[in-house]
Amino acid sequence: MDPILSQPMSNLLSRMAGADGAGPDAADPPVRSALANHLATAVLRVADAVPGLGLAIETREVCRRAAAEAFDNLDDRALCLLLDPPDHDPNARHAPAPEALAARTGLIALHPAMTDALVEVQTIGHVDGPGRPPRRPTRIDAALAQPFVGAVLTELSALVPGESPDPRHGGLRPGSFVAGPASLGLILTAVSYLRVDLILRLGDGMREGRMSLLLPNDAAPLPDPGQDIEAGGEWAADMRAAALDAPVRLEAVLPPMRLPLSRLVAMKPGDLIPLDANALGRLVLHGGSSGLTMPGRKRLPRGATMTARLGQLNGARAIKITTLPGEPVMECAPPASEEGPAQLSDGSEAGADAGAGLPDLATSDAPAGG
Repeated sequence: MDPILSQPMSNLLSRMAGADGAGPDAADPPVRSALANHLATAVLRVADAVPGLGLAIETREVCRRAAAEAFDNLDDRALCLLLDPPDHDPNARHAPAPEALAARTGLIALHPAMTDALVEVQTIGHVDGPGRPPRRPTRIDAALAQPFVGAVLTELSALVPGESPDPRHGGLRPGSFVAGPASLGLILTAVSYLRVDLILRLGDGMREGRMSLLLPNDAAPLPDPGQDIEAGGEWAADMRAAALDAPVRLEAVLPPMRLPLSRLVAMKPGDLIPLDANALGRLVLHGGSSGLTMPGRKRLPRGATMTARLGQLNGARAIKITTLPGEPVMECAPPASEEGPAQLSDGSEAGADAGAGLPDLATSDAPAGG
């Protein structure tokens, strides 16, 4: 039997009629969802209360798409407003991990013509003509568009029944907008999305715009804020392994000193700089790039410092850690070899005799933190 004729009559008639915006030649199979109707109703109800907007809905489309294709056909200058998960409380004391939120974050995208119309009705009281060249949205545009979008979301929440199989939306993420869809693939990480597109007429038919709603499909609930959150266990383990294998730059820095600028610019290889007698016993070891330590953080903070002393191990220059971050600095007695000035190096690497004259750290009784 022909597979088309074996389908239920209701599905066959829907395909023939191009229901849900999917025509007979559409690449995607038709999607049965009431969300498009609810969104259209919510937009019309809110628009009726906005004088001068003159909004009407021309067509509506709904589809399910993988993340790689979900943001196709969005205008390059669309105003993209992020939607929190429906069970997310932005004022909660313990926030979920960013990667858990990213996998459940939704989106409303406004075509530039729609953004301009919302700005115009709030500034000059009406939609100003058939339109103007598209422009990149600004924070002011986002601030002026958010009340309308927020009212639509509130109305939509009241329309969607509790037992609806469609994904649900949360509230607008405060102060967060994206000027164009180019980076959405990095911000939103769900596997697939339900996408609803409304083709709109604005200013009593003078201008055409578009409004798109994207919600993650089959998103798992947010983890309990009280538990240790690591979204995607296997992915998190791979990321941790990659991070632990990454090289980290450590810099051993002598205590600072002051020199006249004239002497500094006149220096050449072979010049001597006098060091304090305790300089080699009070090195500071900087981890990572520059930055401030973060109080209360359990792992080694960015820019953390450890004190150390200079010596030699197996004939090569080496340092021995004497104090870890947060511990009181322990003063070390200067090694006997520190008398006199130290000679400037031309950058040559430590050789077999590089540690000559320095104390042997393997036999040193100086306290060590690691």
